[in-house]
Amino acid sequence: MKLIKNSLAIIFLFISTFSFAQVGQVTFKETTHDFGKIKEELKKVSYDFEFTNTGKGDLKILKVKTSCGCTASQYTKTPIKPGKSGNIKVTYTTTNRPSTFRKSITVTVNNPDQPHTVLFIKGFVIPKEKGITGIYPTAIGNLKLVSNHLAFNKMLTSETRTDSMKIYNAWGHPMEISFEQIPPHLKVKCSTSKLDENESAYIIVTYDASKKNDYGLVYDRIAIRTNDNTQPMKILNVSARISQDFSGMSERELKKAPKISFLNTTYDFGTVKPGTVVKYSFDFTNEGKKTLNILKVKTSCGCTTTKLDVKTYKKGAAGKIDAIFNTRGRKGRQHKTITIITNDPKNPQITLTVKGELK
Repeated sequence: MKLIKNSLAIIFLFISTFSFAQVGQVTFKETTHDFGKIKEELKKVSYDFEFTNTGKGDLKILKVKTSCGCTASQYTKTPIKPGKSGNIKVTYTTTNRPSTFRKSITVTVNNPDQPHTVLFIKGFVIPKEKGITGIYPTAIGNLKLVSNHLAFNKMLTSETRTDSMKIYNAWGHPMEISFEQIPPHLKVKCSTSKLDENESAYIIVTYDASKKNDYGLVYDRIAIRTNDNTQPMKILNVSARISQDFSGMSERELKKAPKISFLNTTYDFGTVKPGTVVKYSFDFTNEGKKTLNILKVKTSCGCTTTKLDVKTYKKGAAGKIDAIFNTRGRKGRQHKTITIITNDPKNPQITLTVKGELK
C-alpha cells in the first residue's frame, strides 16, 4: 500500500513538473513605442508590438486591456507554439486630442508566473489648423463670431474689466459696424467701423460692475447694427457674475457685520400629486450687529416664486422668505433652488432648496 502511495506521488510530481515546464513565455521586442509628433488630421495611428513565445509550451493571449477608450487593440487569438511569433496592434485616435499623450496597454497571457505585461504608447498630437468655420463657429447673417456670448464671469462690485470678441466678415462686401441700446454700465466699440470682406476685427466691451447695481449672474444684450442684407441687426450677449467687495473691511468691521442664519435651507415636501402648489417659509434671523440687507432673491425657474415683505433687518430681527412651487405640468423628482444675496460678508450668497417627488 505504501509503495502504491509513493508511486502515485512520484507520478503526480512528474505530471506537475512536466506541465510547469510546458508553459509559454511572452517576450516583446519592445514594450514602449514613441510615435513622436503626429498630425491630428491623421485621425488614427497604429503600431504593432511584436512578441515571441520563448517558453516550452503553447502561449495564449487571454486579454488585452487599454487605459482609455481612445486606444484600441487587435491581437493574435490562436495559441502560439514555442519559438513562433505574434503581434498586438495598438491604435490611437488623434481626433480632438491635440496634446502630449501616454497610454498603457495591459497584456494578460496563460503564464501563471508572469501573467501580465504592460505596453506603452506615447507621442504628441499636433493640432490641426482651423478654417474660418473652426475659428468662428457662430454665424449671424454674414458676420461670423467666435461666440455670440461674452462672459466676464466673476466680478466684484468695485471692478471694471475689458474683454473682446473676435468677428469676421464672410460677406462679399464691406460691412459697416455700429452699436445701439448700450446699457450705462457697458462701453462698446469695434476696432474698425467698416469691416472689409474676409477681414477680422474685435468688438471691445468694458464692463463697470459698480454701475450695474445688481448681483449674482446677470445678462445684457448688445445690439449690433450692420448693412448686412441677410440680417442687419445682430445681438451679442454679455454676462457677469457679480459679488460684493468686502476686501476693504477691517477685522473690527467684520465682527460687527450682519450675519444671516436660516433655521434650515432645504425643504423636502415628500411625495405629492402633479398640480399641487407647494408652499413653505424659510425662516431666518440677523445674528450680527449691523443691519442685514437682502439684496436679491432669484429662483431657478418660473415655476417657483417668492415673497419677501421686508428687505432690511436690524440686529436680532427675524424674517421669512415664502416659497411657492407650482408643480403643474411636471412629474418625477423635483429640485428647485432659490438664491439669496445679502450684505453678510461671510454668507453673501445662500442657496435654498425645495425638493420632492411628483406621482
